Amino acid sequence: MTGSGVENGTPRSRVLQLGVERPAVEVLEAGEGAPLVFLHGAGGVPAWEGVLPLLAGQYHVYAPLLPGFGQSTGLDYLQDQFDLFLHGFDVIEALGIERPYLVGESLGGWIAAEMAALRPRDVGRLALAAPIGLWRDESPVEDLFGHMVHEMVPLLFHDPTGPAAQRMLALTQLYSDKDDRSEEQIETLIALARGFRTAAKFLFPVPEHGLEHRLWRITAPTLVLWGEGDRFVAPCYAEIFGEKVGGACVRMIPDAGHLIGLERPQPYADAVLAWGRGER
Repeated sequence: MTGSGVENGTPRSRVLQLGVERPAVEVLEAGEGAPLVFLHGAGGVPAWEGVLPLLAGQYHVYAPLLPGFGQSTGLDYLQDQFDLFLHGFDVIEALGIERPYLVGESLGGWIAAEMAALRPRDVGRLALAAPIGLWRDESPVEDLFGHMVHEMVPLLFHDPTGPAAQRMLALTQLYSDKDDRSEEQIETLIALARGFRTAAKFLFPVPEHGLEHRLWRITAPTLVLWGEGDRFVAPCYAEIFGEKVGGACVRMIPDAGHLIGLERPQPYADAVLAWGRGER
Protein backbone atom coordinates (compact mmCIF):
# COMPACT_ATOMS: atom_id res chain seq x y z
CA MET A 1 0.00 0.00 0.00
CA THR A 2 2.96 2.26 0.31
CA GLY A 3 4.61 4.03 -2.57
CA SER A 4 7.15 6.67 -3.33
CA GLY A 5 4.82 8.89 -5.35
CA VAL A 6 1.38 10.34 -4.94
CA GLU A 7 -0.03 9.04 -8.21
CA ASN A 8 -3.78 8.59 -8.63
CA GLY A 9 -3.47 4.81 -8.59
CA THR A 10 -0.53 4.43 -6.20
CA PRO A 11 -1.16 6.14 -2.88
CA ARG A 12 1.52 7.07 -0.42
CA SER A 13 1.10 5.88 3.16
CA ARG A 14 2.38 7.79 6.15
CA VAL A 15 1.73 7.61 9.87
CA LEU A 16 0.87 10.76 11.81
CA GLN A 17 1.69 10.96 15.51
CA LEU A 18 -1.01 13.09 17.10
CA GLY A 19 0.96 13.63 20.29
CA VAL A 20 2.38 11.98 23.38
CA GLU A 21 0.14 9.12 24.57
CA ARG A 22 -2.28 9.89 21.76
CA PRO A 23 -3.22 7.80 18.73
CA ALA A 24 -1.10 7.28 15.65
CA VAL A 25 -2.99 7.58 12.38
CA GLU A 26 -2.15 5.98 9.05
CA VAL A 27 -3.09 8.26 6.17
CA LEU A 28 -3.24 7.20 2.53
CA GLU A 29 -2.94 10.06 0.06
CA ALA A 30 -2.80 10.55 -3.68
CA GLY A 31 -3.40 13.20 -6.31
CA GLU A 32 -2.82 16.93 -6.49
CA GLY A 33 -5.02 19.95 -6.03
CA ALA A 34 -7.34 21.14 -3.29
CA PRO A 35 -7.58 18.85 -0.25
CA LEU A 36 -10.36 16.28 -0.02
CA VAL A 37 -10.60 14.18 3.14
CA PHE A 38 -12.18 10.76 2.59
CA LEU A 39 -13.62 8.85 5.57
CA HIS A 40 -13.98 5.15 4.88
CA GLY A 41 -16.64 2.65 5.91
CA ALA A 42 -16.50 -0.44 8.12
CA GLY A 43 -14.49 -2.31 5.51
CA GLY A 44 -11.62 0.17 5.65
CA VAL A 45 -9.60 0.89 2.50
CA PRO A 46 -8.54 -2.63 1.46
CA ALA A 47 -7.20 -1.37 -1.88
CA TRP A 48 -6.87 1.98 -3.63
CA GLU A 49 -9.65 1.21 -6.08
CA GLY A 50 -13.15 2.22 -7.03
CA VAL A 51 -13.92 5.89 -6.49
CA LEU A 52 -10.66 6.88 -4.80
CA PRO A 53 -8.34 7.10 -7.84
CA LEU A 54 -11.09 8.97 -9.71
CA LEU A 55 -11.29 11.59 -6.96
CA ALA A 56 -7.50 11.78 -6.85
CA GLY A 57 -7.55 12.82 -10.49
CA GLN A 58 -8.87 16.23 -9.39
CA TYR A 59 -8.03 16.51 -5.69
CA HIS A 60 -5.27 15.76 -3.25
CA VAL A 61 -7.12 12.97 -1.48
CA TYR A 62 -6.33 12.16 2.14
CA ALA A 63 -7.83 8.92 3.46
CA PRO A 64 -7.09 8.59 7.19
CA LEU A 65 -7.70 5.12 8.58
CA LEU A 66 -9.84 4.87 11.67
CA PRO A 67 -8.31 3.47 14.88
CA GLY A 68 -7.99 -0.29 14.52
CA PHE A 69 -7.57 -0.14 10.75
CA GLY A 70 -4.16 -0.48 9.11
CA GLN A 71 -1.46 1.09 11.28
CA SER A 72 -3.87 3.42 13.09
CA THR A 73 -3.98 2.99 16.85
CA GLY A 74 -5.95 4.45 19.73
CA LEU A 75 -9.27 2.58 19.78
CA ASP A 76 -9.14 2.36 23.58
CA TYR A 77 -8.29 6.08 23.71
CA LEU A 78 -11.70 6.91 22.20
CA GLN A 79 -14.28 6.45 24.92
CA ASP A 80 -17.43 7.27 22.96
CA GLN A 81 -18.64 8.47 19.58
CA PHE A 82 -17.92 12.12 20.34
CA ASP A 83 -14.27 11.25 20.96
CA LEU A 84 -14.39 9.62 17.53
CA PHE A 85 -15.76 12.75 15.86
CA LEU A 86 -13.26 15.03 17.58
CA HIS A 87 -10.50 12.61 16.62
CA GLY A 88 -11.45 13.30 13.01
CA PHE A 89 -10.75 16.99 13.50
CA ASP A 90 -7.48 16.17 15.28
CA VAL A 91 -6.37 14.33 12.15
CA ILE A 92 -7.41 17.16 9.83
CA GLU A 93 -5.55 19.69 11.96
CA ALA A 94 -2.45 17.45 12.05
CA LEU A 95 -2.56 17.38 8.24
CA GLY A 96 -2.57 21.17 8.22
CA ILE A 97 -5.88 21.39 6.36
CA GLU A 98 -8.53 24.05 6.96
CA ARG A 99 -12.21 23.64 6.07
CA PRO A 100 -11.73 20.64 3.77
CA TYR A 101 -14.10 19.01 1.34
CA LEU A 102 -15.19 16.11 3.55
CA VAL A 103 -16.43 12.93 1.86
CA GLY A 104 -17.64 9.97 3.90
CA GLU A 105 -19.34 6.71 3.07
CA SER A 106 -21.42 4.44 5.30
CA LEU A 107 -19.69 4.51 8.73
CA GLY A 108 -17.47 7.31 7.45
CA GLY A 109 -20.54 9.17 6.23
CA TRP A 110 -21.99 9.12 9.72
CA ILE A 111 -18.71 10.42 11.15
CA ALA A 112 -18.50 13.15 8.49
CA ALA A 113 -22.09 14.27 9.14
CA GLU A 114 -21.51 14.42 12.89
CA MET A 115 -18.29 16.38 12.41
CA ALA A 116 -20.06 18.88 10.15
CA ALA A 117 -22.85 19.25 12.72
CA LEU A 118 -20.57 19.64 15.72
CA ARG A 119 -18.15 22.15 14.15
CA PRO A 120 -19.97 23.54 11.11
CA ARG A 121 -17.43 26.31 10.47
CA ASP A 122 -14.64 23.77 10.06
CA VAL A 123 -16.10 21.86 7.10
CA GLY A 124 -16.03 23.61 3.74
CA ARG A 125 -18.09 21.16 1.70
CA LEU A 126 -19.67 17.80 2.46
CA ALA A 127 -20.57 14.67 0.51
CA LEU A 128 -22.24 11.71 2.20
CA ALA A 129 -22.47 8.37 0.40
CA ALA A 130 -25.11 6.10 1.99
CA PRO A 131 -24.29 7.25 5.52
CA ILE A 132 -25.56 5.34 8.50
CA GLY A 133 -26.61 7.17 11.67
CA LEU A 134 -30.39 7.37 11.35
CA TRP A 135 -33.08 4.85 12.29
CA ARG A 136 -36.66 4.12 11.36
CA ASP A 137 -38.38 1.07 12.86
CA GLU A 138 -40.26 0.50 9.61
CA SER A 139 -36.97 0.42 7.65
CA PRO A 140 -34.32 -0.87 10.05
CA VAL A 141 -30.69 -0.75 9.02
CA GLU A 142 -29.34 -4.26 8.49
CA ASP A 143 -27.34 -5.68 11.37
CA LEU A 144 -23.71 -5.67 10.30
CA PHE A 145 -22.88 -8.10 13.09
CA GLY A 146 -25.87 -10.43 12.74
CA HIS A 147 -24.95 -12.05 9.43
CA MET A 148 -22.37 -14.54 8.31
CA VAL A 149 -19.69 -12.79 6.30
CA HIS A 150 -20.74 -14.32 2.97
CA GLU A 151 -24.35 -13.23 3.60
CA MET A 152 -23.28 -9.59 3.52
CA VAL A 153 -22.40 -9.56 -0.18
CA PRO A 154 -26.01 -9.53 -1.51
CA LEU A 155 -26.87 -6.88 1.10
CA LEU A 156 -24.02 -4.59 0.09
CA PHE A 157 -24.17 -4.89 -3.70
CA HIS A 158 -26.96 -4.30 -6.19
CA ASP A 159 -25.49 -7.04 -8.39
CA PRO A 160 -23.89 -9.81 -6.30
CA THR A 161 -22.50 -11.35 -9.49
CA GLY A 162 -20.56 -8.23 -10.48
CA PRO A 163 -16.75 -8.09 -10.29
CA ALA A 164 -16.54 -5.97 -7.12
CA ALA A 165 -19.03 -8.24 -5.32
CA GLN A 166 -17.18 -11.34 -6.46
CA ARG A 167 -13.89 -9.96 -5.14
CA MET A 168 -15.50 -9.44 -1.76
CA LEU A 169 -17.07 -12.91 -1.89
CA ALA A 170 -13.65 -14.40 -2.57
CA LEU A 171 -12.34 -12.55 0.48
CA THR A 172 -15.06 -14.13 2.64
CA GLN A 173 -13.69 -17.57 1.74
CA LEU A 174 -10.81 -16.79 4.08
CA TYR A 175 -13.26 -17.34 6.93
CA SER A 176 -13.93 -20.94 5.88
CA ASP A 177 -12.66 -23.78 8.02
CA LYS A 178 -9.35 -24.67 6.43
CA ASP A 179 -5.77 -25.09 7.55
CA ASP A 180 -3.87 -24.05 4.42
CA ARG A 181 -4.13 -20.28 4.72
CA SER A 182 -1.03 -18.36 3.75
CA GLU A 183 0.67 -15.94 6.11
CA GLU A 184 -0.68 -13.06 4.02
CA GLN A 185 -4.24 -14.42 4.28
CA ILE A 186 -3.90 -14.76 8.04
CA GLU A 187 -2.70 -11.15 8.27
CA THR A 188 -5.72 -10.09 6.19
CA LEU A 189 -8.07 -11.90 8.58
CA ILE A 190 -6.45 -10.25 11.58
CA ALA A 191 -6.76 -6.82 9.93
CA LEU A 192 -10.44 -7.42 9.14
CA ALA A 193 -11.11 -8.53 12.71
CA ARG A 194 -9.43 -5.41 14.12
CA GLY A 195 -11.49 -3.21 11.82
CA PHE A 196 -14.76 -4.87 12.80
CA ARG A 197 -13.88 -4.39 16.46
CA THR A 198 -13.73 -0.66 15.78
CA ALA A 199 -17.07 -0.71 13.95
CA ALA A 200 -18.67 -2.73 16.75
CA LYS A 201 -17.52 -0.30 19.43
CA PHE A 202 -19.49 2.54 17.89
CA LEU A 203 -22.30 0.81 15.97
CA PHE A 204 -23.41 -2.10 18.17
CA PRO A 205 -26.21 -2.79 18.96
CA VAL A 206 -27.97 0.02 17.04
CA PRO A 207 -26.17 2.53 14.77
CA GLU A 208 -28.18 5.50 15.99
CA HIS A 209 -26.81 8.08 18.41
CA GLY A 210 -29.06 11.11 17.92
CA LEU A 211 -27.61 12.42 14.65
CA GLU A 212 -31.05 13.29 13.28
CA HIS A 213 -31.49 15.95 15.97
CA ARG A 214 -28.17 17.57 15.00
CA LEU A 215 -28.45 17.57 11.21
CA TRP A 216 -29.95 21.07 11.16
CA ARG A 217 -26.63 22.37 12.47
CA ILE A 218 -24.82 21.46 9.24
CA THR A 219 -24.10 24.57 7.18
CA ALA A 220 -21.63 23.16 4.64
CA PRO A 221 -23.08 22.64 1.15
CA THR A 222 -24.10 19.00 1.38
CA LEU A 223 -24.46 16.29 -1.26
CA VAL A 224 -26.21 13.04 -0.33
CA LEU A 225 -25.63 10.02 -2.57
CA TRP A 226 -27.53 6.76 -2.35
CA GLY A 227 -27.65 3.57 -4.37
CA GLU A 228 -31.15 2.89 -5.66
CA GLY A 229 -30.61 -0.80 -4.88
CA ASP A 230 -29.21 -0.37 -1.36
CA ARG A 231 -30.45 -3.31 0.71
CA PHE A 232 -28.26 -2.50 3.71
CA VAL A 233 -29.44 1.04 4.48
CA ALA A 234 -32.74 1.65 2.70
CA PRO A 235 -32.86 4.53 0.17
CA CYS A 236 -35.67 6.14 2.20
CA TYR A 237 -32.96 7.47 4.51
CA ALA A 238 -31.67 9.65 1.69
CA GLU A 239 -34.91 11.63 1.87
CA ILE A 240 -34.49 12.16 5.61
CA PHE A 241 -30.97 13.52 5.19
CA GLY A 242 -32.24 15.70 2.35
CA GLU A 243 -35.03 17.12 4.51
CA LYS A 244 -33.02 17.64 7.69
CA VAL A 245 -29.87 19.21 6.20
CA GLY A 246 -30.63 22.67 4.90
CA GLY A 247 -30.11 23.00 1.16
CA ALA A 248 -28.87 19.44 0.74
CA CYS A 249 -28.85 17.93 -2.75
CA VAL A 250 -29.88 14.26 -2.96
CA ARG A 251 -28.70 12.10 -5.85
CA MET A 252 -29.79 8.50 -6.39
CA ILE A 253 -27.32 6.26 -8.23
CA PRO A 254 -28.98 3.60 -10.41
CA ASP A 255 -27.70 0.02 -10.46
CA ALA A 256 -25.88 0.56 -7.18
CA GLY A 257 -26.19 -0.98 -3.75
CA HIS A 258 -24.66 0.20 -0.49
CA LEU A 259 -21.04 0.17 -1.64
CA ILE A 260 -21.46 2.73 -4.40
CA GLY A 261 -17.76 3.50 -4.53
CA LEU A 262 -16.92 -0.06 -5.55
CA GLU A 263 -19.95 -0.90 -7.67
CA ARG A 264 -20.57 2.41 -9.49
CA PRO A 265 -17.42 4.47 -8.95
CA GLN A 266 -17.74 6.70 -12.03
CA PRO A 267 -21.19 8.24 -11.31
CA TYR A 268 -20.18 8.53 -7.64
CA ALA A 269 -17.01 10.40 -8.58
CA ASP A 270 -18.80 12.51 -11.20
CA ALA A 271 -21.32 13.68 -8.59
CA VAL A 272 -18.68 14.43 -5.94
CA LEU A 273 -16.47 16.30 -8.41
CA ALA A 274 -19.39 18.32 -9.79
CA TRP A 275 -20.44 19.19 -6.24
CA GLY A 276 -16.90 20.34 -5.54
CA ARG A 277 -17.19 22.73 -8.50
CA GLY A 278 -20.39 24.16 -7.05
CA GLU A 279 -22.67 22.41 -9.55
CA ARG A 280 -25.91 20.76 -8.50
